[in-house]
Amino acid sequence: MSRSMSMLAADAPAGQVGSAGPVEEEVKTQENRLLIRHAILDGEWEPYWNDMRSMGATFARMGLMFPAWVKIVNALHTVLAPHLLKAHREDPDRLVAAMEAMTGLMDRAIALIGDEYLRTKEETIGEQRDALRELWTPVLQVRERMLLLPIIGMVDSQRAQQLTEDLLRAIRDNRARVAVVDITGVPVVDTRVANHLIQTVEAARLMGAEVIVTGLSAEVAQALVALGVELGKVNTIGDLRGGLEEAERLAA
Repeated sequence: MSRSMSMLAADAPAGQVGSAGPVEEEVKTQENRLLIRHAILDGEWEPYWNDMRSMGATFARMGLMFPAWVKIVNALHTVLAPHLLKAHREDPDRLVAAMEAMTGLMDRAIALIGDEYLRTKEETIGEQRDALRELWTPVLQVRERMLLLPIIGMVDSQRAQQLTEDLLRAIRDNRARVAVVDITGVPVVDTRVANHLIQTVEAARLMGAEVIVTGLSAEVAQALVALGVELGKVNTIGDLRGGLEEAERLAA
């Protein structure tokens, strides 16, 4: 099965699959033959199913798109059917039984490969998300008791919570009197993000610091007002330069 999949994968779109060398490919083919032999003759199916799971993980790491690998696996029906027909052409009953067994085997293989493919994809996405969190812009100290937090990219609930914690910690550690939060680089400011900003401002005030939010465009402001978000409690300035000038005045 591994060799057939490799042959079929060669027809996949460029960049969708990788390729092993001839020696590695032959070793893998021999291993696969032994696994399927032990499965059929000795009933030892678990090692073979584990090999299918490993294949699913490999497809995911290779970047093979979901429809592409499903097409590859399904195409094995076409690859295997002629061999079964040749082997059992004189015995229709055995041919039917063999075809049904092949279909069952392929269905099981697809299910296992698919489960591992999706699990690996989710794991990869999680790792990428964690890496992005590590690249978050830290809270910057502009000068004594004055901080700047430039936010770039999408803000979900978890990231918003982390940003708030980082800002409040920096306010405490630097005994800051004012902090500028610039959201120019945030593509979407919805009610959830706006409400979190309000909560951050209120928490900072409890710690004795004023928060100035910059980068809020007129269009976004109008949209938030239309949605019923109360921005009256937030000190907003159009651009970062204006926000820093206001912060200088407050920190003086």
